[in-house]
Amino acid sequence: MKVLKELKEIVDRVHTALIIIDPQHDFCSSNGAMATRLGLNMSRIQAAVPRLNNFIKGCRKAGVLVVWVRLVYADSKMLPNQKAMLGVGDDIWVVKQNSPGIEWYKEMIPPMDGEPVITKWNYDAFEDTDLHLFLRSKGIETLLMSGFASNICVETTARHGYIKGYYIVVVSDCTDAFTSDAYEATMSNIRSHFGKVATSEEIMSLWK
Repeated sequence: MKVLKELKEIVDRVHTALIIIDPQHDFCSSNGAMATRLGLNMSRIQAAVPRLNNFIKGCRKAGVLVVWVRLVYADSKMLPNQKAMLGVGDDIWVVKQNSPGIEWYKEMIPPMDGEPVITKWNYDAFEDTDLHLFLRSKGIETLLMSGFASNICVETTARHGYIKGYYIVVVSDCTDAFTSDAYEATMSNIRSHFGKVATSEEIMSLWK
């Protein structure tokens, strides 16, 4: 199998998928759980949403596979260490199963018919899901990582994707964290150990 080194060949449309991690109400909205429960500033996340929307449109136009991922915490699937942090049963306070918090953020463009939606049960989109099987069935080699938050679910999924053999490219302007320090730490980790970091414009220019 050929080893891909240059960004242009890594993001070849034939074998690339855009992975959109958790653009959900609780993680993006000023009325969501991360803002109201933890008091986090959502301005960085919200500023990235229009850029992500534009990149999704660019991927669709280029024929790049678009995969949506959402996090749901269900009491029946949570481990004890998760329940210790996030609550048990009715007391689960973020992206609780069947709650408004799991819905797509209102400013996000919605998935199109035919675009897969993967439900994950923890930070990692590969653990206990069919994501890997689906991507391999489509001949995908490269994952364009986007969504929220950079340092939590995006980075966790990117790291696991790298371990599974995927080329990882974090789309730097289409993801963010609640603080600049957390965001920059993720970009540094990816550049140093797991793949590449590029802007949406850099990537789309290679598809022209």
